[in-house]
Amino acid sequence: MSKYKIICIDDEKAVLEIYPSFFDHSSYEIKTFDKPEEALKYMEANANTIAFILSDFSMPVMNGFELREKVLNSVGNIPFALVTGFYSKEMAVKGMELKIAAFVEKPFNADQIQKVIDANVTTRIDQLEEEREMICSFVEESFPMIEEIEELILVLEESPEDINALNSYFRLLHTIKGTSSCVGLKSVPAYTHKYEDLVGKLKSGELKVNQKVIDVLLKGLDELKFMYSSIQGGNELEFEIKSKVGIFDEDFSSSEDVVVTQKQEKLDDILATPVSSKNEEEKINVGVSVLDDFMELSGELTVLRNMILKSAMKLEAKYQGDRDFDTLSDSLEEMHKVSSLLQNEISEMRKISLDSVFKPMKRVVRDASKALGKDIEFKTVGDTLRVDTIISKVLNGALVHLIRNGIDHGIELPSVRESIGKPAQGHMTLKAYEDADNIIVEIVDDGNGIDPEKLKVKALEKELYTKEQIDKMSEARILSIIFESGFSTAAQVTDLSGRGVGMDMVRSSVEEIGGKIHIDSKPGKGTKFIMVLPIPRSVLIIKALMVEAFGLNYCISLDEVAEVFSYDPHSDEGRIVFVEDVALLKSHNELIPLISLENVLKLNTVSETTDFNKEISIVIVKGEGFKYGIIVDQIHDIEEIVVKKMSPLLKNTKTFSGSTLVGDGDMALILDLVGIAQLEHVTVDIETDDSLLRNNSGEEQVVYREYMQFDLFSRKKFCVDLSCVSRLEEFQTANVQFTGDIPLIRYREDFLPLIHVERMLNLSGTNLQEILDAEEVINVIVIHRNNQQFGLVVKSIKDIGLTSEQIYEELSDREGIVGSVYIEEKTMTLVDVEFLMDNYTKLDQYQEVSEFENELADAA
Repeated sequence: MSKYKIICIDDEKAVLEIYPSFFDHSSYEIKTFDKPEEALKYMEANANTIAFILSDFSMPVMNGFELREKVLNSVGNIPFALVTGFYSKEMAVKGMELKIAAFVEKPFNADQIQKVIDANVTTRIDQLEEEREMICSFVEESFPMIEEIEELILVLEESPEDINALNSYFRLLHTIKGTSSCVGLKSVPAYTHKYEDLVGKLKSGELKVNQKVIDVLLKGLDELKFMYSSIQGGNELEFEIKSKVGIFDEDFSSSEDVVVTQKQEKLDDILATPVSSKNEEEKINVGVSVLDDFMELSGELTVLRNMILKSAMKLEAKYQGDRDFDTLSDSLEEMHKVSSLLQNEISEMRKISLDSVFKPMKRVVRDASKALGKDIEFKTVGDTLRVDTIISKVLNGALVHLIRNGIDHGIELPSVRESIGKPAQGHMTLKAYEDADNIIVEIVDDGNGIDPEKLKVKALEKELYTKEQIDKMSEARILSIIFESGFSTAAQVTDLSGRGVGMDMVRSSVEEIGGKIHIDSKPGKGTKFIMVLPIPRSVLIIKALMVEAFGLNYCISLDEVAEVFSYDPHSDEGRIVFVEDVALLKSHNELIPLISLENVLKLNTVSETTDFNKEISIVIVKGEGFKYGIIVDQIHDIEEIVVKKMSPLLKNTKTFSGSTLVGDGDMALILDLVGIAQLEHVTVDIETDDSLLRNNSGEEQVVYREYMQFDLFSRKKFCVDLSCVSRLEEFQTANVQFTGDIPLIRYREDFLPLIHVERMLNLSGTNLQEILDAEEVINVIVIHRNNQQFGLVVKSIKDIGLTSEQIYEELSDREGIVGSVYIEEKTMTLVDVEFLMDNYTKLDQYQEVSEFENELADAA
């Protein structure tokens, strides 16, 4: 590893010759300068390797104070000591103002100098070590991008017109440039910026790919590899690039074949030297693709287990009373546990802490605010959350662009903020949290917000849209214009912003993994960017509702099933109406479009109309951007299935998202609900997820809440807040176990405590033991708090209700009841799940009611 540097500056060369003998050369590298301007230039280029600066005070070009001011402005607060022949009170005051570590009076000796350095260098070296660790992490994490770029160059050599390869190439370089800058490197982002310019010309069509271009791209990549390898090997962090970037400005008009120059000898030497990890015996690198292969194989185990289980159930029905089937059933259950455990372990191996993603952002804010003369307080929340590497890869690039844009365009200068009544210091918060099956990442600032009118003007200037198109846009749609390729409101291109490609890349990278990005902004108040990133499934094992159409089996993801509806033309519950020949189901005070699965898949070539005068099975599906009903012939049971990717020959189909094996090995296709909605033109234009947006203006808004409704065994019309509900389950009562008096059931490789809601609320009715004795299955609402889960035992689970009505807490008559809320023309009792979770161990859920009430009376 390279040694940290001590910079010695004195206009007398004789003094400079003495300094090297004062220091331990095994710990530091001594750099001497007789011209302060040359020293300053060197320090600006190598700040992340400098531990201490020792300068003479009296020098002809600039004195020590002037040099210190320039160092503070351009390099930062590196420990700095002045050597002087005289010392006064005024100098001491000035020294405090300039954060000078010490004054060393002449004549001095080696011990004096060493004491000054020892007293001030420790904190600086700790800071440099932290920065180097951050830089090395960046190099390690982004090195696969270098390898991917090399593959893309070879693709372009074979297919010069491959625009997808060029887009990926440009995106990777842009990410490397932005991320390397945010970790404090200077030469790597500067070099990559020039490299990016060349690829940008290829992308725009200004240049054509020819052999000479390919040669330069490869040579440029070799130089980037050299820098990476040097950093990885513990050598220099900064490099002289002035002579290196000249290759990107060559004349590429000639298409003659040019022999690719061999890599420089120094590069060969460095690349040939293996870079050892910190602890080779304890840590190895495993490609994500290898983990994916393991995950797929573990999924195959689940498929085989399900097939064997179904066959065993048939044999058990044929040979009733044979105890060997119990042993077989137990073995299959253990097999399922092991495969699930394996999948969870592999999934954890793919995760990293968001701390490694958020930590460099502090440097981004610090450097950007300093460059723009702004004072910003930056906070992070949720950096201990662990996320899949796919999500971290997206965030590494996206956050740099969003934060820099927020600082550049959003937060005002201190003087401007004070003039409009805001604190001089701006605030920016980076927050991450898990919400159901998504990771939500928010970037909030209290700047000047985004002016929709300004976006309209710029969009018209750039001819992105016509005035008629813009006039029809909602405010959310107008705000999303900033994500258009090439759109920028910056007056000039800088390292911080202005190209108009960063925000486009943010959106495309988020959408590439199935995510969404929303904007909430109020002029003068601030802006919030919200990224909704779906959590990658450990294995594509999902619960699916099995349906049948025209004699064929199909699967619908249970997560997207809102309701199963049996339509009876003679019943008052739900009716079908027609609007412009489109069938709509009127249910729960809303109209739901109906789609016949037979017609969508063109299974029935004889008749394309549905007979609504008979009973019909309908599956109502709901997701972001759609809600509709699918008409099927039959609805079967729920199965756990392993999703298989579609063949490349069928990947462009919009009706199916995958396939699976069910039953005795029969194949079933999995319906792509979004694709079907688009084909049938029932997609709802949802531009933003209102539930995620927080109004920065503080204006009162109508807030809708969702509630899970259910009945208890002796009372009806209860509900809990849907935000605390994880899943709805049915459990065999025979599988309920006990720890003392606490009922438990094995659930997803853990134990789920069961809460008898009726008993906890002190309502009359049967106790839990009577329910377990009388019923074969129990309905359970799985609720969660942090990393804990609990199961609420209820009689029946009803629909999800949506309401904007307030909660009437004054109607609560006991602990465990929040109050009442009016949902869809019904008054529902809202249960306090926090009370249930806090107190479930305090009551014996098996006592008779009278005994329980007596104990309460005694306690009172």
